[in-house]
Amino acid sequence: MTQSAVDGLLGHEREDLLDTLYEAPQAPDAWPRFLAQAVSATRSRSARMLVLDRRAQTVLSSIKHNIDDTDHQAYVDHYVNACPWRPELKDKPPGQLYSTFLDFSCRQNAFYRTEFYNDWARAQDIHHGVCGTVWQDEDHTVQLLIQRTKDQSHYSREETDQINDLVMHVRRAVRLQTQFSALKHQNQALQQTLDIQAQPFALLDAQGTLVHVSQEAEALIEAHPHMTLANRKLTFHDVRQQSELLHQLGQVTHPNPSLRGSGDVIAVPLNSHQVTRCLISPMHPGTAPGDFNAHPTPLAIVYFQDPLGDIEVDLDSLMQLFELSEAEARVAAGIAKGLSPQQIADNHFLSVHTVRTQLKSTFQKTGTMRQTELAKQVLTSPAARRWRRPPLNLSCSA
Repeated sequence: MTQSAVDGLLGHEREDLLDTLYEAPQAPDAWPRFLAQAVSATRSRSARMLVLDRRAQTVLSSIKHNIDDTDHQAYVDHYVNACPWRPELKDKPPGQLYSTFLDFSCRQNAFYRTEFYNDWARAQDIHHGVCGTVWQDEDHTVQLLIQRTKDQSHYSREETDQINDLVMHVRRAVRLQTQFSALKHQNQALQQTLDIQAQPFALLDAQGTLVHVSQEAEALIEAHPHMTLANRKLTFHDVRQQSELLHQLGQVTHPNPSLRGSGDVIAVPLNSHQVTRCLISPMHPGTAPGDFNAHPTPLAIVYFQDPLGDIEVDLDSLMQLFELSEAEARVAAGIAKGLSPQQIADNHFLSVHTVRTQLKSTFQKTGTMRQTELAKQVLTSPAARRWRRPPLNLSCSA
């Protein structure tokens, strides 16, 4: 029988745990130290924290204490979802830990017959635990698990309650880390106010010959499975999309300005559920970098909207730039992100008729006539900032 965790969670050990927790949001090595201290204070064998997707099905990142790297990887790859407590844990209220011996329907003798125990936990001498969801947001679920051996016995109700006195501090520390991380990335984005050099783009002539490509666009195309840059040509692998690209390029580079088209969007699949939107527009005087405004023939500018990135549009700036109402700015921002009027309506619990009315007034105020023109206007304005949402990572390499 182990010494009670109640004793270990009092006095100096508890103070040390709290100090480490509130150091963690800005100290990369503090989360693993917290796990080590938690194992010691609760008289346990091992511990881990898992950052999962919102539905708690896939482990995105994790940290652990006193678990072999190979065994932990096997757990992450397979046994995490073979654990008999996980299905029930998803239905338990978040914000606290639960004793696997006292709070789950899987009794100990049934646990000993599971694949999880016989193929993984038995070799680790893991028989008992406390586990629970300590944090959730729109992207992540964070779970904390602490385990004991057979000789250390199960976590009593008193011990579980005492451990749960720490959980609100764990939750606060995770929330602080997400806020610090978001602020850091947003500050980086603010330093890259979206002008034509920051947005991935390429300049092409009517035949699709490359005149200029930004570094971001070059990297995006190089990694893309369905488009390439070769022999100074932008090529879409799909024959129909390539034909549409050449058609649009011919339209927007027509030598007669009065017959010049305004362009369109071609959605090129990136994977089974994401597309890269290529916004093709005429290059108007004063919009090109460097000396390209003096190019002898009309050029098209192609903006690449990276689905793995995020376009953050500052509504206040958008309202000030174009004298838009807040509702009109929301519509303009949605169009810039590639949303349809119906999707914007669904996101804001509006009718599509209301959104279309707001879109019409937005066209008038921004001097645009089509959604592609409005998207370009927003994407190349100081109101747009390009960044990637930071993943939540508790490891030392965060």
